[in-house]
Amino acid sequence: MVTRMTTDKDRLATFMTAPPIITLVQNSRFRAPRNLPYRGAPSYKASIYYWWWEFLKRNCKYQSTCKRLGRGKLAKLYRDFGNIFEHDFLTWWRSHQGLFAEQNPLIDHKRPAQEDGAILYKIDPKRPLSQIQEEIKALHLWAHAIMPPDTPRATSSALYPIHTNVSAHTLHKVLTVWDLRCAQPDQSAYDLGLLAGFKANMLPSPKFGETRTRLALDTDAHNKRSRISIANQVNRYLRTASQYIENVGRGEFPKAERR
Repeated sequence: MVTRMTTDKDRLATFMTAPPIITLVQNSRFRAPRNLPYRGAPSYKASIYYWWWEFLKRNCKYQSTCKRLGRGKLAKLYRDFGNIFEHDFLTWWRSHQGLFAEQNPLIDHKRPAQEDGAILYKIDPKRPLSQIQEEIKALHLWAHAIMPPDTPRATSSALYPIHTNVSAHTLHKVLTVWDLRCAQPDQSAYDLGLLAGFKANMLPSPKFGETRTRLALDTDAHNKRSRISIANQVNRYLRTASQYIENVGRGEFPKAERR
């Protein structure tokens, strides 16, 4: 769980995984919470919330709803996420991060006097004890300008909780393959894999071009297996991407039940 101060309401915001903007957090052990999806990628692309936004942009029903200014099959989702095509991700995030933040039970009130130093906290007995303990710990460490370490996932109280933890690298690969398929629908799965950067473990053909020797037959069989392996991986990614895109339109991400 990651905690930081929001700039708009000046209150504690807690996320189950790394938010895309953590520069406001000082003296934190939370330096590199998630690996970048690829070398040289902007740091915000390590956040799973960025990929939520990207996959939602591929949902045809949501695209249609945005074009119709909120009227359509995903009108309810639109009321929360808005037109995600109007702004870049970070601009959108600053006004929509509350969708993913835990519903912090810190009581809304005027800050107590400086000499008071008290923090009012309302406990909901229906929530998991582990989550209550984590939030109290976060408040205590926040008071001492120390961020809590990343902790195991508890039951989320966010309006849109993360369905499961998936690496940014995997999400990037899945979306890359999907976009390539959309741009080049006639390409074979193997060729899409090569375009996506998958490395085929291919053996060179025999030196003298023979085709019926044991070496030539073994080489051909090996290369065929390599091509099939990449094609199968690409097809798995396409199935996963399809499910991610469909389910994100239901407010669930990243969710893929069958691969």
